[in-house]
Amino acid sequence: MTIIDQSILSALKKGNHPAFEKVFIFYYTKVRTFILGYVKTMADAEELAEDVFVGLWQNHKSIDPGKSFDSYLYTIAKNKALNFLKRKYATKTIIEVQAPSTFSHSPEEEYIALEKALLIEMIVEKMPVQRKKVYLLRQQGLTNEEIARELETTKRNVESQVSLALKEVRTAFRDYLIVFV
Repeated sequence: MTIIDQSILSALKKGNHPAFEKVFIFYYTKVRTFILGYVKTMADAEELAEDVFVGLWQNHKSIDPGKSFDSYLYTIAKNKALNFLKRKYATKTIIEVQAPSTFSHSPEEEYIALEKALLIEMIVEKMPVQRKKVYLLRQQGLTNEEIARELETTKRNVESQVSLALKEVRTAFRDYLIVFV
């Protein structure tokens, strides 16, 4: 399936569970990646993405198949992520958190942020297994020493894998920006 059409959204609005499953399967990874851009840990992103879909199911009657479902869903995801950050950093302002798209107000900026997150996810999926593990643990905020202990390897190996992973991401973004310009 490449798109979710209005008939699926109409069925979802009526409470059709198979339609919900199709929407979930199509959007879950995209929503999780979008939220990961805000919260920085995969566990939090997964939990919030699940909350988005629970809320979608609970409020399925409010879906308007005639309007942009993507905008509707990503707005819910953005709000879940920002509310999570507000609770998590109650003593900090949302500006200090510097979530991506905090200052984005246009759909174009939201789309570009989503594209960047999806590009990173694609790059990470193509990385060798060890490098992928190192990169994801690094994204969760672990230090090189903690990653080395977790993966039972040397700190030097972790540093090397982080360097190679970041180089892959930078190279992909350089190519992305060239295509975009």
